[in-house]
Amino acid sequence: MSETEHHGIDRPAAGVAPAVAAAARTRRLSSAFGAPGYLWLWLNSLSTSAAWTVETLGQGWLLLHLTDSAFWVGVGAGVRGAAQLLFSIPAGALADRVDRRRLLQCTHGVAALGALVLAVLIITRAVKIWHVLAFVGTAGLVNAANRPAASGLIYEVVGERRLLNASALLFMAASLVRIAGAIAGGFVIDRLGIGPNYLAASVVHVGAVVSLSLLKMPARARPAAEPFFKAVMAGLSYSLTRRVRNLMVLSVFVEAFGFSYHTMIPVMARDVLKVGAVGLGYLTSMSGIGQLLATMLVASRGEVRNRGELMVGGALGLGVAVLLFGLSPWFLVSLMIVTFAGAMSSTYDAAIFTVLQTQASDEMRGRVLGLYYATIGFNQLGGFGVGALATLVGVPGALMIGGSIAAVSAFALLPSVRGIGTPAQSGDR
Repeated sequence: MSETEHHGIDRPAAGVAPAVAAAARTRRLSSAFGAPGYLWLWLNSLSTSAAWTVETLGQGWLLLHLTDSAFWVGVGAGVRGAAQLLFSIPAGALADRVDRRRLLQCTHGVAALGALVLAVLIITRAVKIWHVLAFVGTAGLVNAANRPAASGLIYEVVGERRLLNASALLFMAASLVRIAGAIAGGFVIDRLGIGPNYLAASVVHVGAVVSLSLLKMPARARPAAEPFFKAVMAGLSYSLTRRVRNLMVLSVFVEAFGFSYHTMIPVMARDVLKVGAVGLGYLTSMSGIGQLLATMLVASRGEVRNRGELMVGGALGLGVAVLLFGLSPWFLVSLMIVTFAGAMSSTYDAAIFTVLQTQASDEMRGRVLGLYYATIGFNQLGGFGVGALATLVGVPGALMIGGSIAAVSAFALLPSVRGIGTPAQSGDR
């Protein structure tokens, strides 16, 4: 008599338990897609990320081509960041007052037109530095209006309990596009020039408008009418409460000194690693692969309790990766480092995005997110600072300094965010 028969137990066949576990992981990974309308938001994110990847890849390479200067590459990033920084807070208040879906469609329409105009200027060889700076400034304004509205829609669609999963899936979409778009964009620049990149960005923005037209949202209660300036100031006052303020401080340091390494990738590719536009595409895509792997892991974990620690861990790891990127003169080693940097950056992004949404009240969510996206403007302003610093100590030295500051600031702020963002025990919204 077998042991199973002896004990009267029907044991699962070999391999069934692992299959059940794998199915459970798959359900956790894709749980946000069970929310009606989330698919269209995910596709919109895919389109937005595709356009952003193509535009960013072209921006740095175009300015480097026109000026042969790391400083002007930094200036381009600074203009974009300043526009985003100045407009994000009022844009957050706007997102709390209007139809967010319509607002997103308007931003993508403006972005499509801007990319088309710049593409024509490049193809006709009429482009000047001021054209590029005008475009990136407009892009900064568009991003400032786009992001709080898109983020508020995500919370409306999926609720709090699925928010981390939904956020990770959105960052996963961005990573997929970053991988494919960066490699394709590098080859397009190398073979056809920069103009076709911006034509593609214009088409993708139009695709985002289409995906949003298919999103059906229930009517949302509007806040009581109040003067716009008063609404902006109320959002700022709310964001200075301790539970939100520390998150904003962390975001400023991480964006300014951690994420700004993106700005210098074109310079590292051409002047330090000597790999040209194709190598630039590979460096950018490997960062996307790191982001993809990390977001898949975060999404498949389901509910994460220690979101504050996860957030700081990602920020600390990003700072270390940027420092190592500045140290590396080898292309293959640099590919591995930017992969790690991508993984750490997306871990941090998914965590802080979720923590901020859960810390904000429904009526203040757009304004809190607007301030958060204003701090993301320091990413581009930090790129300007890194570009200026690079003229004094070289690009590798500037990256090492920035990475060190990001890592130290994340470690210093750990005690103030420990335990923050623990998910509520109540059911979903």
